[in-house]
Amino acid sequence: MDNARARALLDQERRRLEQLGRAVARDHDDAVAASSPEDPVDGAGRRVTEETSQALSEQLRDRWGALERAEARLAAGTYGTSVLSGRPIPDERLAAFPLAELTVQEAADRDRSLSGSREPESRMGPSRDPFRVFEDPAAQDDGLVEDEGSDDEPDPEANLGVRTTPET
Repeated sequence: MDNARARALLDQERRRLEQLGRAVARDHDDAVAASSPEDPVDGAGRRVTEETSQALSEQLRDRWGALERAEARLAAGTYGTSVLSGRPIPDERLAAFPLAELTVQEAADRDRSLSGSREPESRMGPSRDPFRVFEDPAAQDDGLVEDEGSDDEPDPEANLGVRTTPET
């Protein structure tokens, strides 16, 4: 990939990250302004918004770091080659993901090796396994899901000690 095209892609990514940063900050400010500190529901909503904003900010910081590394590689003349092996990264991959530091195969190998410890930084999207929580013993049968035969509500014919017929 020529330097002019690479610079244009990185500039576009910079603008995108700036826009995302402003949107996260705006959404956070709007949610905090709309909530009432006295209302427990609003307080909970505010906390969720703050935690979400913090997580998104951390991801954006990671992306900013990747952008700065990509710009440094461009300046050094190594943009478009794997930082791991030195192999060329295809132009199609760089066009789709200008911050790519690895070839597709190297990134897939790294993601597989990280899968046991944590979610890889390169993933910003839905989980590959959204049902992983069901394997956690602590998440098993918390009593919130009613199954047949649940005793939460008695059958209509159950005797609750309430007379349904008048006394004689």
